Amino acid sequence: MIEWEHTRADAVARRYAEERADKTVVGRTGVTLSGYADRVDLLAGGMADILDYKTGSSPSKAQAHTLLSPQLALEGALLRRGAFRELGIREPSQLAFVRLKPNGEVFEESILEYNRKPRTANDLSEEAWARLERLLFHYADPTTGYLSRALPFREGEADGDYDHLARVLEWSAGGASEDEAEG
Repeated sequence: MIEWEHTRADAVARRYAEERADKTVVGRTGVTLSGYADRVDLLAGGMADILDYKTGSSPSKAQAHTLLSPQLALEGALLRRGAFRELGIREPSQLAFVRLKPNGEVFEESILEYNRKPRTANDLSEEAWARLERLLFHYADPTTGYLSRALPFREGEADGDYDHLARVLEWSAGGASEDEAEG
């Protein structure tokens, strides 16, 4: 960890850990988004890196880059809107996972490039913000039904918060049979 920190030291003017993002209205929805960033590094040039520490099973780089797991990109959007009060309005330079492995290995994994498709942190952040606004408008329609599993990541995964209500095990291929469900 110390070695990894040393590789970043020259570019970082100030480090912020567990930085709170205040409630920020998402577009014209009236809905607010807030949260915490594991770490935000203010860079010497005035931009900032947003780092998300990960251990064990976590979103893949592909999921983050394609916004299936938009946490980092939404933190970038909050940064651009001044939601991190201590930092003011800043442009994100980097959005990255810091992967902490059981063997002590630490590596930084940017989500800005995947499958030879580079994106800027601003572009990815603004796309995530726009998608969130569209999703909120979609679900604001009282005729819109809610899915218990809009994007299941792993086949056979049946431990979502609402899977019991949607009867996921009963209706999925290879799920519990009627005898097992009653037993």
